[in-house]
Amino acid sequence: MVQAHHAGVWTGAPQGGAGDNNLLNSEAIHQMLDASITELTGLNDAAEAWAALFAPDERIAIKVNAIQGSVFWTHVPLVMAVTECLQEAGVPAEQIIIFDREPFELENAGYTINQDGPGVRCYGTESYTGGWSIMDTNVRLSDILLSCHALINMPILKRHPEAGITFAMKNHYGTFDRPRSFHGPGIGPGISELNALAPIRDRTRLVIGDALTICPVAWVQGVIGDSILVSFDPVAHDTVGLETLCEHIDSEGGNAAAATDISNTWLIPAAELGVGANNPDDMDLVEINL
Repeated sequence: MVQAHHAGVWTGAPQGGAGDNNLLNSEAIHQMLDASITELTGLNDAAEAWAALFAPDERIAIKVNAIQGSVFWTHVPLVMAVTECLQEAGVPAEQIIIFDREPFELENAGYTINQDGPGVRCYGTESYTGGWSIMDTNVRLSDILLSCHALINMPILKRHPEAGITFAMKNHYGTFDRPRSFHGPGIGPGISELNALAPIRDRTRLVIGDALTICPVAWVQGVIGDSILVSFDPVAHDTVGLETLCEHIDSEGGNAAAATDISNTWLIPAAELGVGANNPDDMDLVEINL
């Protein structure tokens, strides 16, 4: 797992909203991705590293967080830089699909909808397919996910009042049809069991967490970050993300211990279900400063 920092990734102070996308340094983002993917794979060339993970004949789904009610979302320049890396590795643009729940949410976050035109595709989930269950409740998964060979999970780091943290694993509440049914007391097992479902667990090829803006208090209040977190393991990814978030919660005078306690209600069960590792002794984190 790699956390890459870049002191020059912002050209101005983000205020929230899609306009923040214009303040990101695309060259710095590419440097962060190149450094992360080569370190993660052990390969010296970034294009070779991406090609080792994704084949030209595969359809790649990219799950972003563009949820309504927030003013901070997975930043468009970061996501588009990932699509460029995939294309440089030989994946045709038309086989890359950026998605979330609703098209209006994606547009509000600054994404351009492209259902079937040339270039990278981007659209909301229109249909779901059943056959799975969470907490003995039938659920349906996004047909965008099910139609793809591999998934890149690209969340943004935020505090969540019921989950403690929303990052990689909670991001999949935008991948199935009944997210509202798994809040409250059921949110812990809901998150862990959802991520243990085979179509999500087996398709997840890479997690790229956006910590360029961090929300330690609420989704409409953000602080400037300077890093991305890249991992193969969503549980380890969120365990490290929780540590990063808690540092900012403390700095804002909040209760980081409460966020940790709540997050452990799904991080620990997810590890027990085989989704990933949450024990620091089983995680290898490399930090890169650019």
